[in-house]
Amino acid sequence: MAITWNSIQLAVFDLDGTLYEDTHHFKYYANQLASKLPEEKRSLFWKDYYKMLKGKQPIVIGRVYDVDQDRILEVNPETYQVTKTWDWNGDIISAGEDYQGTITFDFDSMIAIGDGWWLPVAAAKHYGVGSTFDAYQRTKTYMQTEDFQFTNDPSRREDLLKLEERFNLVLLTNSQADDVERLLKALDLEGIFHHIIPNAKKPAQTKAHFRSLLQQYDVKPAEVISIGDNYLNDIVPAENMGMHAVLIDPQGATPIRTTTERIQTLSELFSLIQD
Repeated sequence: MAITWNSIQLAVFDLDGTLYEDTHHFKYYANQLASKLPEEKRSLFWKDYYKMLKGKQPIVIGRVYDVDQDRILEVNPETYQVTKTWDWNGDIISAGEDYQGTITFDFDSMIAIGDGWWLPVAAAKHYGVGSTFDAYQRTKTYMQTEDFQFTNDPSRREDLLKLEERFNLVLLTNSQADDVERLLKALDLEGIFHHIIPNAKKPAQTKAHFRSLLQQYDVKPAEVISIGDNYLNDIVPAENMGMHAVLIDPQGATPIRTTTERIQTLSELFSLIQD
């Protein structure tokens, strides 16, 4: 279904993987997580992680990892009920009948594999890592140093400013407030967004944030679009609420519903709107 851009009043953007599309920090993050493992498990971690990147492991973007049961789950995006389960080696265990009711995501035991940040986390959790927050924080700190350079995109600010003239722009991100401030400065995107919501706890709280924004900006779901690279965090809640959505999906491999547009890069979004 094509989006009628003239009807859009509010555009809600994700940050990581959306406003910048660099991925080399994922390798740094994986290294930080691997360092938390006993030496004898590190080679197993890397073997599984590289298999994930090649799509040869059941952990793929769009699925869920149940840490406690060490199972990979396929979840119906409309009902959040489990429809299939695999073990770590990829053998099918069930058609979901062993999970009753709906799944509730968190960041520790029931993990939505929504983007590249979560692939190494699943591997680390499988091999016994507890908290991953310290490794995440070290990675975010690294991203503020001169050793890390974002891909230069001189047109990004100009294109977003053009959107800002047409829509109210909101930034809804799981990143902490200080990280958001530093990232927006590094990306030359300060002053673009009318409203910034950090530490959003997506996907668990995505719908609650969307409801609040609908009320705050006095708009209908059909007048709002969610734009992000994380299918479970940014797209599914929007689809379920009758909002429009655009998924940034460089590999084009994530299953989506017909109400959602799929693009490979942020620059395609600006072309899409102009068309």
